[in-house]
Amino acid sequence: MIWLMDIARFIFRPLYWLAGKVFSLWARPTVQPDSPAELYADTDAQICYVLETGGLADILALERACARHGLPSPRESFEYCGKRFSRRLVVLRPFKGFLFRRPVTGGSRRLRSLVEAGDGSAEDLQLVPVAIYWGRSPDREDSAFKLFFAENWDVASRTRKFFATLLHGRNTLMWFSHALPLNSIIQEKLTADIAFRKVSRILRVHFRKRRTATVGPDLSNRRRIARLVALSPNVRRVIEAEAGDDPKKLAAAERRVQKYVMEIAADISWPAIRIAVRILRRLWNQIYDGIELGHTERLREVAKEKVVVYVPCHRSHFDYLLLSYICYEQSVQLPHIAAGINLNMPIVGPILRRGGAFFLRRSFRGNRLYAAVFDAYLNQLLTRGYTIEYFVEGGRSRTGRLLSPKGGMLAMTVGSYIQNPRRPVVFVPVYFGYEKLIEGGSFISELGGAEKRKESLLGLVQSIKSLRENFGRVYVNIGEPIELDHMLDTVQPDWRNLPSGNGERPPWLNEVVEKLGGEIMAGINAAAAVTPISLLAYVLLATPKQTIGAAELRGQLQLSLDLLRNFHYSDSVTVPDWSPDEIIAHGEKLNAISRTSHPMGDVIHMTESTAVLLTYFRNNILHLLAVPASVACCFIQGRELPLAELQRLIRLIYPFMRKELCLQWPEDEIDDVTRDAVDALVAQGLLIRHKRRRVLERPRAGSADAYQLMMLGQSMVPMLQRFYLVIAILVQHGSGTLTRARLEQMCQLSAERLSMIYELHSPDFFNKTLFHDFIRKLQEQDVLRRNEDGLLEFDDDIVDIGTDARLVLGEQIRHSILSLTVAEDQLDQ
Repeated sequence: MIWLMDIARFIFRPLYWLAGKVFSLWARPTVQPDSPAELYADTDAQICYVLETGGLADILALERACARHGLPSPRESFEYCGKRFSRRLVVLRPFKGFLFRRPVTGGSRRLRSLVEAGDGSAEDLQLVPVAIYWGRSPDREDSAFKLFFAENWDVASRTRKFFATLLHGRNTLMWFSHALPLNSIIQEKLTADIAFRKVSRILRVHFRKRRTATVGPDLSNRRRIARLVALSPNVRRVIEAEAGDDPKKLAAAERRVQKYVMEIAADISWPAIRIAVRILRRLWNQIYDGIELGHTERLREVAKEKVVVYVPCHRSHFDYLLLSYICYEQSVQLPHIAAGINLNMPIVGPILRRGGAFFLRRSFRGNRLYAAVFDAYLNQLLTRGYTIEYFVEGGRSRTGRLLSPKGGMLAMTVGSYIQNPRRPVVFVPVYFGYEKLIEGGSFISELGGAEKRKESLLGLVQSIKSLRENFGRVYVNIGEPIELDHMLDTVQPDWRNLPSGNGERPPWLNEVVEKLGGEIMAGINAAAAVTPISLLAYVLLATPKQTIGAAELRGQLQLSLDLLRNFHYSDSVTVPDWSPDEIIAHGEKLNAISRTSHPMGDVIHMTESTAVLLTYFRNNILHLLAVPASVACCFIQGRELPLAELQRLIRLIYPFMRKELCLQWPEDEIDDVTRDAVDALVAQGLLIRHKRRRVLERPRAGSADAYQLMMLGQSMVPMLQRFYLVIAILVQHGSGTLTRARLEQMCQLSAERLSMIYELHSPDFFNKTLFHDFIRKLQEQDVLRRNEDGLLEFDDDIVDIGTDARLVLGEQIRHSILSLTVAEDQLDQ
């Protein structure tokens, strides 16, 4: 028998070598993590690899990866507990038969031998699960093609693996996982048979979770989803309520259900995704200098056992493509993306749908059946474990600030989960930071009063022309995950024991949605990426005419970088490791700034149109230094201020700052945050602390430090001017004379005129939404109240705010605001 084995080795060894050479020419799997050897560097125990199903292609791929990363070969022998094993490889689900493959009964014999050998021994063995995904696409239910190419279809596996290797050899993922110490299970005083079954079960569960996290659950085609949605209890209730006992109405309602599902549902196509990935790689390389990723390890951590809902900020239409591309490159499940029905246009719509987009109408009002169908579809995605992505802002931000969260999708997600909490749901905030936007020009036009352009195929073709420009870098940061269970336990601790009802949302759901929306927006801002262009915008837009000396610009950029590091907003914020000169050179490269030479020192400036565009990028990071800048504001008009008085002033305006900038700190923590900001400014030499008098003092007038402090404070002045404008108009007209709509209109017109007088190159200064949110916050704070006639009433305390404004706003700007309110009053009369 031994001599037969020797002959077999002699015959098959050259064939194996030849197969390996041919394989290496075509198949080039992507290995995750990038350096798998680091996972096992801290152990002296023997390593044995575990494959799920094995096969020649898997073994060749594993051997090649091990050789490339300095790991032991899976084909080499090793000794464990005094027994020698011919290979460092276990196949968890082995098959037998040459033409007709069928599972081996009893599981892996080698794994059983390893468990038996280690029984009663202190020697350890590290089992290393290695998952290999040829083409890394999930299975599609009810698909005949699955017979040959699906990842885990057992029948005709040799044929399937051959074609999978041939077709997807260069689109294959190999994932090395953390090792499972075999000794930790054997030492639990289990019999060898029970220990073997336990190890097998642990490995099976691991491979199943890894597959779901990486490629997702089985895909259902739209017709199957339509059938499941039509059978949803809530959909049936709505159909019965609308149709009653009329068979014709019942049939018509069911046809509408099918129509709505076809309109809504994604229709993922992996061939289309692979083509799209190749196109996107070329596109990113053509228009961007690179994609900077931050905290991507969080993607893999949360995807293991939870349903992930990505909730990114919405800056550009590229957002839809960017996150899916990153998920693909990071080897995690691609999301189903909620997209507005306006994007379901010819050519573009079908492409997006095959990439994972599902479409929803802007409003569900007046159509109960559509709302029920969409809710049932979302429930199907969540219960099946699909990753989802949607933008809680609803639309793209035109100002660079985050918009107030819309509760519709959040309410449907939370409502679906509490009806059927099978798998935990986690929300993952994602921050997108661009240095240049394709839509930048249209955003500014819309802020200036132009009508929003409707998306169309012609508009898309026109925007493609701009792709020849250089758009700098793209920054993507993954924020801290938000556990839905924890949020529900905080608001309604006994939510699991409450009756689910008849599809009706519980009354406490609104509180959960509001709290969740606030945490998501704060989480997005807490993961902000500071870009070189946003830093330049932050500094230059604080100057009177967006012009500054090169030396002063370098100093202010360095100050901003130091403050961002010393006044620590969040561990998730990323700051470029660039020098001020590198930042300036980058701005010149992207034509964001220009330089004029002068014997006394170069001057850096930007054009009026560029200044308007760059307000967007300044607003991206305005929140990070909002508190230090507000402190600096309080020293623009005065030289000294007691710490207690400074904290009172910041405490007064903080609720409104927090609303506008989605700041992360609760109101009861702002005194401590103000103290931290003061410490950072004192450390930079911008404030002087007198400990005996507990008084803060700015540097002497005319000094470089005083200039830097004034420049820092200027970034918050426009916001405070808007606040003061609202108060001034209210006081001028008196309590109980204005409706909220009239007040918002007057504020917008006054701010627009003020912007023209002082040449404030910032369309968001007179943005109606900002005034709307400020006035609404005044009502929430009970500063304003609406009477029975719908008019706004207030107490005399509001006048004190005008007195405090003198500490911050200059006399000239206050006089202009007051004169505007008088002029409006006369115009009304």
